[in-house]
Amino acid sequence: MSPSIRADPGARTLHVDAAKMRVRSVITTIDPDRAGDVVVPTGLKNLDDFMTNPVVLWAHDRVRVPPVGACEWIDIQPRRIVAETRFAQGVPFAEDLFRLYEQNVLRGWSIGFVPRTARRIPRPDGASALYVSEWDLLEYSAVPIPENPGALTVALQKGLIRDVALRDWLRDAPDDRGGRWFRAFDVMGELV
Repeated sequence: MSPSIRADPGARTLHVDAAKMRVRSVITTIDPDRAGDVVVPTGLKNLDDFMTNPVVLWAHDRVRVPPVGACEWIDIQPRRIVAETRFAQGVPFAEDLFRLYEQNVLRGWSIGFVPRTARRIPRPDGASALYVSEWDLLEYSAVPIPENPGALTVALQKGLIRDVALRDWLRDAPDDRGGRWFRAFDVMGELV
């Protein structure tokens, strides 16, 4: 099964340590995401494997930009997963991202995972969603799905983003109403 991406509207920043460039955040919750999918936090099965290479990416991009940080630790709770991310120092792209979290411009996080055990569940609109009870974490990402879509525009206009690649990427990032852009493909379509 191909990897899946889950942009959880409940994911948020909890604490920022400016001296160490660390951000403690909720990276996923048991609550339905924008598409109605549910990923059970306690269903994470490969934590030890993930921690051998605990990469944190920018917007699930494994090709155009290197990892922006590393996961220092993960706390799996019944209703959420909390992680601490150490952003890369001396890398302008990663430092700019850290500053955006520090200033509460960026707040979102998203997990990239592979379902182990999943089933379809009905949504109120008659469509179906995915209930993932067991899964493997591949990476998690800092993502530009802010609660306030205008926040990134203000950051760009104020010149807070120094890295040219990040500035260009943010200018081109579409509004993600309904989670369409970050939902790379239909995971349910691959269920047997």
